Amino acid sequence: MLSKILRNRRFRMGSFATVLTVIFIAVLIVLNMIVSAISERYPIQLDLTTGKIYGLSDETIDYLKTVEKDVNIYVLATEDSFGSPNDYYLQACETIKKFPQYNSKIKLQFIDLAKDPSFESQYSSYSMGTRDILVECGDKAQVVKTSDLFNLENDSSTGYTYIRSSRTDEAITSAIMNVTSDYTPKVTILSAHSSFDASAFSTLLSQNNFEVVTQDLLLEDIDPEAEAAILFAPSEDLDEEQLKKLDAFLDNDGQKGKTLLYFAAANQPALPNLEAFLSEWGIVMEDATIYETDYRRIYNYSPYYSIVDFVNTEIYEDTSAYLLMPNARVIDTAYTERDGRTTEVLLKFGSTAKALPNNAGEDYDIEDAETYAFPALIKSTMQKSAGDANATGEALLESHVVVSSSAMSCESSLLSGNTFVNGKYYISLLNSLIGRESEFSVTAKTLDDTTLVMTNFQILSVGATFVIVIPLALLVVGVVVWLRRRHK
Repeated sequence: MLSKILRNRRFRMGSFATVLTVIFIAVLIVLNMIVSAISERYPIQLDLTTGKIYGLSDETIDYLKTVEKDVNIYVLATEDSFGSPNDYYLQACETIKKFPQYNSKIKLQFIDLAKDPSFESQYSSYSMGTRDILVECGDKAQVVKTSDLFNLENDSSTGYTYIRSSRTDEAITSAIMNVTSDYTPKVTILSAHSSFDASAFSTLLSQNNFEVVTQDLLLEDIDPEAEAAILFAPSEDLDEEQLKKLDAFLDNDGQKGKTLLYFAAANQPALPNLEAFLSEWGIVMEDATIYETDYRRIYNYSPYYSIVDFVNTEIYEDTSAYLLMPNARVIDTAYTERDGRTTEVLLKFGSTAKALPNNAGEDYDIEDAETYAFPALIKSTMQKSAGDANATGEALLESHVVVSSSAMSCESSLLSGNTFVNGKYYISLLNSLIGRESEFSVTAKTLDDTTLVMTNFQILSVGATFVIVIPLALLVVGVVVWLRRRHK
């Protein structure tokens, strides 16, 4: 009976068709696995959206090809959860996945902290949260906060912060550049009669490839290997010996090339010695506090929490972003150029800002206060020619004294939050002052217009595939099956 069934023509033809179908399905499965594996490693996907929003820029691709060190990119979320909040997160996820495809030395891993709590403890010195990204190379690491992946905008009428565009390409590439760089500039934070908590600012510097040390200006000279020294709002005046240390640091044995970044505060007492030192650099400290009268330029309904404008757009290009200067001291320039020094206003308050005297009584009428677009951040530069610059074309060596009107602009919530770009700005400022060209800039990508745009060649290729190739393949398979059955 069984032998008769096996010799039956219908059974043999049916078995052949079944085997052919199984083989065809198996080939499709294997082919799909191969394509999936290849697509994880190599950029074979086609991005047909306007602006190539899911791909990397040509500048990024060119840079990635030059990376010679092993780099690990850790995304602190599962792949599905990272891209789930909205289309911008999906775009960011797809963009990050492209980085390993252009250089085998770059590895990407999504970390589920719920299943791998040891990872977080391993990097406990870094302030990281869900969906943040850790970029690591050797003993260097940098945290890219989720908010760093996007350009954010605040709607003053609703108070709602929304994503205006994606800068994932730029943010991840900049982090890779930082951790693979052999240059780690040293910054010293000076403790001199200051009670300001600089830990958040120190963490910000460390997470952006700066070596941070703390020094007591009362007891020691400023480290000559430091590129910049930072002084936060001292509550007591500096003596002559301490000021000599500042002068010696900025002069650097006549070689210049140093920066002093000073953060003032509205509630400081009179500091005649320090203020005389700053006035030599063309920066005047006034005994007054900024009081903003335009409600559209304040935060948290406080006239002492003022939003400032960008004057020098080379340091930070996104001039539509918000930078907050709370409880700011009134400062101004004493001159534009004198004794080899030049001053430049980098940030300023609005023209509706007023200077409220610190000794004003309760009966003081704010309408009587001076109204002016006061400087919020001033840079003073002293240049020294490296030889005869005009004859040799050599660069000029520069030392800088930079004064910010608000120490509170370096509070933790402003350095790492989503609404304000204080942290990003100060990092860009320091990079600019010390000449570190680690900032990487490409055009931000918006999802406003993601229309499928195809070239004539792409249209013809897709059309030929579905109209000619696939039907022809099916026809050939059908003919082969028919002929085999016809001649059996």
